[in-house]
Amino acid sequence: MRNIFCSLFIFSLCSLLLVNKSSAQSNGDILLSTGIQFFAGNDEGFSSMNYRGNKSTSTLGFVLTRENKTLYFLGDFSYGVLANTAGATINELGVNYSHFTFYHRKKANDQGLFWGWSNKNSFHIRRHNNFSNYNFRYDYFSALGPAARYVLPFQWKNKTFTWRSMASWQLIGFQIKSGYTGAEPENYQTGNTLLNNFFNTVKPFTPLKDLDLGLSSALYWKLPTNNELGLRYQFNYGKLSGIKNVYRMDHSIDLSLKVRLW
Repeated sequence: MRNIFCSLFIFSLCSLLLVNKSSAQSNGDILLSTGIQFFAGNDEGFSSMNYRGNKSTSTLGFVLTRENKTLYFLGDFSYGVLANTAGATINELGVNYSHFTFYHRKKANDQGLFWGWSNKNSFHIRRHNNFSNYNFRYDYFSALGPAARYVLPFQWKNKTFTWRSMASWQLIGFQIKSGYTGAEPENYQTGNTLLNNFFNTVKPFTPLKDLDLGLSSALYWKLPTNNELGLRYQFNYGKLSGIKNVYRMDHSIDLSLKVRLW
Protein backbone atom coordinates (compact mmCIF):
# COMPACT_ATOMS: atom_id res chain seq x y z
CA MET A 1 0.00 0.00 0.00
CA ARG A 2 2.86 2.40 0.79
CA ASN A 3 4.33 1.72 -2.67
CA ILE A 4 0.96 2.60 -4.24
CA PHE A 5 0.93 5.98 -2.47
CA CYS A 6 4.51 6.72 -3.60
CA SER A 7 3.75 5.71 -7.19
CA LEU A 8 0.64 7.90 -7.31
CA PHE A 9 2.54 10.91 -6.02
CA ILE A 10 5.52 10.47 -8.36
CA PHE A 11 3.22 9.93 -11.38
CA SER A 12 1.22 13.08 -10.54
CA LEU A 13 4.37 15.14 -10.05
CA CYS A 14 6.03 13.97 -13.28
CA SER A 15 2.85 14.61 -15.29
CA LEU A 16 2.55 18.12 -13.94
CA LEU A 17 6.19 18.90 -14.63
CA LEU A 18 5.92 17.75 -18.24
CA VAL A 19 2.67 19.53 -18.96
CA ASN A 20 3.10 22.80 -17.11
CA LYS A 21 6.77 23.73 -17.13
CA SER A 22 6.47 25.54 -20.44
CA SER A 23 3.48 27.58 -19.29
CA ALA A 24 4.25 31.23 -18.60
CA GLN A 25 1.08 31.60 -16.51
CA SER A 26 1.92 29.02 -13.86
CA ASN A 27 4.32 28.54 -10.95
CA GLY A 28 5.60 25.26 -9.58
CA ASP A 29 7.00 24.71 -6.08
CA ILE A 30 8.33 21.72 -4.16
CA LEU A 31 7.45 21.45 -0.47
CA LEU A 32 9.75 19.62 1.96
CA SER A 33 9.19 19.37 5.70
CA THR A 34 10.18 17.30 8.70
CA GLY A 35 9.21 17.49 12.35
CA ILE A 36 7.63 15.84 15.36
CA GLN A 37 4.04 14.72 15.83
CA PHE A 38 2.14 14.14 19.06
CA PHE A 39 -0.30 11.32 18.38
CA ALA A 40 -3.19 9.90 20.41
CA GLY A 41 -5.35 7.06 19.17
CA ASN A 42 -7.72 4.29 20.15
CA ASP A 43 -8.38 1.13 18.15
CA GLU A 44 -11.19 -0.72 19.92
CA GLY A 45 -9.99 -3.89 18.22
CA PHE A 46 -7.02 -3.84 20.62
CA SER A 47 -8.66 -2.35 23.73
CA SER A 48 -10.73 0.57 24.98
CA MET A 49 -7.58 2.36 26.21
CA ASN A 50 -5.97 5.30 24.46
CA TYR A 51 -2.39 5.09 23.21
CA ARG A 52 -0.23 8.22 23.09
CA GLY A 53 3.27 9.14 22.05
CA ASN A 54 5.55 11.10 19.76
CA LYS A 55 6.13 10.21 16.12
CA SER A 56 8.58 11.52 13.54
CA THR A 57 6.90 12.94 10.45
CA SER A 58 8.02 14.06 6.98
CA THR A 59 6.17 15.59 4.03
CA LEU A 60 6.93 15.84 0.32
CA GLY A 61 4.63 17.99 -1.77
CA PHE A 62 4.17 19.87 -5.02
CA VAL A 63 2.20 23.11 -5.50
CA LEU A 64 1.02 24.23 -8.93
CA THR A 65 -0.33 27.79 -9.15
CA ARG A 66 -2.28 28.64 -12.29
CA GLU A 67 -4.16 31.73 -13.34
CA ASN A 68 -7.47 30.63 -11.83
CA LYS A 69 -6.62 27.87 -9.35
CA THR A 70 -3.94 26.46 -7.05
CA LEU A 71 -3.35 22.72 -6.69
CA TYR A 72 -1.58 20.91 -3.85
CA PHE A 73 -0.26 17.33 -4.04
CA LEU A 74 0.98 16.23 -0.61
CA GLY A 75 2.40 12.96 0.64
CA ASP A 76 3.41 12.45 4.27
CA PHE A 77 4.84 9.66 6.38
CA SER A 78 4.91 9.25 10.18
CA TYR A 79 6.18 6.56 12.54
CA GLY A 80 6.51 6.15 16.30
CA VAL A 81 5.88 4.05 19.39
CA LEU A 82 2.72 4.73 21.40
CA ALA A 83 1.92 3.65 24.96
CA ASN A 84 -1.14 3.44 27.21
CA THR A 85 -1.34 4.18 30.94
CA ALA A 86 -0.70 0.52 31.78
CA GLY A 87 2.62 0.53 29.92
CA ALA A 88 1.60 -1.51 26.87
CA THR A 89 3.01 -0.24 23.56
CA ILE A 90 2.20 -0.35 19.86
CA ASN A 91 4.21 0.62 16.80
CA GLU A 92 2.17 2.98 14.60
CA LEU A 93 2.90 3.89 10.99
CA GLY A 94 0.85 6.33 8.92
CA VAL A 95 1.02 7.19 5.21
CA ASN A 96 -1.22 9.87 3.64
CA TYR A 97 -1.66 11.22 0.13
CA SER A 98 -3.81 14.35 -0.22
CA HIS A 99 -4.90 16.58 -3.07
CA PHE A 100 -6.28 20.12 -2.73
CA THR A 101 -7.76 22.40 -5.41
CA PHE A 102 -8.46 26.07 -4.58
CA TYR A 103 -10.12 28.51 -6.98
CA HIS A 104 -9.26 32.20 -7.35
CA ARG A 105 -10.97 33.53 -10.47
CA LYS A 106 -10.99 37.33 -10.75
CA LYS A 107 -8.79 37.80 -7.69
CA ALA A 108 -5.10 37.65 -6.76
CA ASN A 109 -3.84 34.18 -5.84
CA ASP A 110 -1.35 35.38 -3.22
CA GLN A 111 -3.72 37.04 -0.70
CA GLY A 112 -7.16 36.38 0.77
CA LEU A 113 -9.57 33.52 1.42
CA PHE A 114 -10.03 30.78 -1.19
CA TRP A 115 -12.50 27.90 -1.35
CA GLY A 116 -12.10 24.52 -2.98
CA TRP A 117 -12.18 20.79 -2.38
CA SER A 118 -9.84 18.04 -1.24
CA ASN A 119 -9.30 14.29 -1.43
CA LYS A 120 -7.45 12.39 1.28
CA ASN A 121 -6.12 8.82 1.16
CA SER A 122 -4.92 7.57 4.54
CA PHE A 123 -3.33 4.25 5.51
CA HIS A 124 -2.36 3.31 9.10
CA ILE A 125 -0.69 0.16 10.44
CA ARG A 126 -0.56 -0.79 14.13
CA ARG A 127 1.40 -3.65 15.71
CA HIS A 128 0.87 -4.40 19.41
CA ASN A 129 4.13 -5.27 21.19
CA ASN A 130 2.46 -7.04 24.14
CA PHE A 131 0.16 -9.43 22.25
CA SER A 132 1.34 -12.72 20.76
CA ASN A 133 -1.89 -13.25 18.80
CA TYR A 134 -4.04 -10.71 16.93
CA ASN A 135 -1.31 -8.10 17.33
CA PHE A 136 -1.59 -6.55 13.85
CA ARG A 137 -4.33 -4.20 12.64
CA TYR A 138 -4.70 -1.58 9.91
CA ASP A 139 -7.16 0.82 8.31
CA TYR A 140 -7.46 2.70 5.03
CA PHE A 141 -9.88 5.30 3.75
CA SER A 142 -10.30 7.56 0.74
CA ALA A 143 -12.71 10.50 1.02
CA LEU A 144 -13.70 13.82 -0.57
CA GLY A 145 -14.82 17.06 1.04
CA PRO A 146 -14.68 20.87 1.08
CA ALA A 147 -11.51 22.82 1.79
CA ALA A 148 -10.50 26.43 2.49
CA ARG A 149 -7.21 28.32 2.23
CA TYR A 150 -6.17 31.68 3.66
CA VAL A 151 -3.06 33.60 2.56
CA LEU A 152 -1.73 36.77 4.22
CA PRO A 153 1.58 38.31 3.06
CA PHE A 154 3.19 41.05 5.15
CA GLN A 155 6.45 42.96 5.69
CA TRP A 156 8.41 43.14 8.94
CA LYS A 157 11.83 44.76 9.37
CA ASN A 158 12.37 44.81 5.60
CA LYS A 159 11.67 41.09 5.37
CA THR A 160 8.80 39.47 3.46
CA PHE A 161 6.66 36.91 5.28
CA THR A 162 3.56 34.93 4.29
CA TRP A 163 1.05 33.25 6.58
CA ARG A 164 -0.72 30.33 4.85
CA SER A 165 -3.47 28.24 6.42
CA MET A 166 -5.57 25.38 5.04
CA ALA A 167 -8.56 23.49 6.44
CA SER A 168 -10.38 20.42 5.14
CA TRP A 169 -13.36 18.25 6.09
CA GLN A 170 -13.62 14.86 4.43
CA LEU A 171 -17.28 13.97 4.00
CA ILE A 172 -17.85 10.98 1.75
CA GLY A 173 -15.82 8.04 0.48
CA PHE A 174 -14.98 4.47 1.44
CA GLN A 175 -12.96 2.63 4.06
CA ILE A 176 -11.36 -0.76 4.66
CA LYS A 177 -10.10 -1.80 8.07
CA SER A 178 -9.31 -4.82 10.23
CA GLY A 179 -12.29 -6.76 11.48
CA TYR A 180 -13.50 -7.99 14.86
CA THR A 181 -11.18 -10.93 15.43
CA GLY A 182 -8.01 -10.26 13.41
CA ALA A 183 -6.12 -8.25 10.84
CA GLU A 184 -8.33 -9.23 7.91
CA PRO A 185 -11.43 -7.08 7.30
CA GLU A 186 -14.90 -8.48 7.93
CA ASN A 187 -16.11 -10.75 5.07
CA TYR A 188 -12.56 -11.30 3.78
CA GLN A 189 -12.12 -14.79 2.31
CA THR A 190 -8.75 -16.29 1.46
CA GLY A 191 -9.99 -18.09 -1.65
CA ASN A 192 -11.53 -14.99 -3.24
CA THR A 193 -9.86 -12.81 -5.87
CA LEU A 194 -8.47 -9.41 -4.88
CA LEU A 195 -11.36 -7.65 -6.64
CA ASN A 196 -14.03 -9.78 -4.93
CA ASN A 197 -12.44 -9.25 -1.53
CA PHE A 198 -12.35 -5.50 -2.15
CA PHE A 199 -16.10 -5.33 -2.80
CA ASN A 200 -16.83 -7.70 0.09
CA THR A 201 -14.82 -5.75 2.65
CA VAL A 202 -15.21 -2.11 1.60
CA LYS A 203 -17.51 0.04 3.75
CA PRO A 204 -18.86 3.56 3.16
CA PHE A 205 -17.26 6.64 4.69
CA THR A 206 -20.29 8.79 5.50
CA PRO A 207 -20.75 12.29 7.01
CA LEU A 208 -20.78 12.57 10.83
CA LYS A 209 -20.68 8.79 11.30
CA ASP A 210 -17.12 8.87 9.96
CA LEU A 211 -14.95 11.93 10.27
CA ASP A 212 -11.65 13.47 9.19
CA LEU A 213 -10.90 17.12 9.98
CA GLY A 214 -7.57 18.71 9.07
CA LEU A 215 -5.96 22.09 9.73
CA SER A 216 -2.50 23.41 8.89
CA SER A 217 -1.04 26.86 9.47
CA ALA A 218 2.45 27.98 8.47
CA LEU A 219 4.54 31.14 8.60
CA TYR A 220 7.06 31.44 5.75
CA TRP A 221 10.02 33.80 5.35
CA LYS A 222 10.96 34.62 1.76
CA LEU A 223 14.68 34.08 1.16
CA PRO A 224 16.85 36.06 -1.29
CA THR A 225 16.88 32.97 -3.55
CA ASN A 226 13.08 33.30 -3.99
CA ASN A 227 12.61 30.14 -1.92
CA GLU A 228 10.79 30.17 1.43
CA LEU A 229 11.65 28.79 4.88
CA GLY A 230 8.82 28.24 7.32
CA LEU A 231 7.48 26.79 10.54
CA ARG A 232 4.24 24.80 10.23
CA TYR A 233 1.63 23.52 12.69
CA GLN A 234 -0.81 20.76 11.73
CA PHE A 235 -3.85 19.27 13.47
CA ASN A 236 -5.96 16.28 12.45
CA TYR A 237 -8.86 14.44 14.04
CA GLY A 238 -10.39 11.29 12.61
CA LYS A 239 -12.94 8.58 13.35
CA LEU A 240 -13.73 5.39 11.40
CA SER A 241 -16.93 3.66 12.48
CA GLY A 242 -17.70 -0.05 12.43
CA ILE A 243 -17.91 -3.07 14.71
CA LYS A 244 -14.72 -1.76 16.28
CA ASN A 245 -14.29 2.01 15.96
CA VAL A 246 -10.93 3.68 15.35
CA TYR A 247 -10.19 7.17 16.71
CA ARG A 248 -7.10 9.31 16.24
CA MET A 249 -5.92 12.85 16.90
CA ASP A 250 -2.55 14.38 16.18
CA HIS A 251 -0.68 17.68 16.43
CA SER A 252 2.62 18.27 14.66
CA ILE A 253 5.24 20.99 14.38
CA ASP A 254 7.70 20.88 11.50
CA LEU A 255 10.31 22.89 9.67
CA SER A 256 9.29 23.48 6.06
CA LEU A 257 11.13 24.52 2.91
CA LYS A 258 9.36 25.73 -0.24
CA VAL A 259 11.56 25.57 -3.35
CA ARG A 260 10.53 27.45 -6.51
CA LEU A 261 10.99 25.34 -9.67
CA TRP A 262 9.65 27.84 -12.20
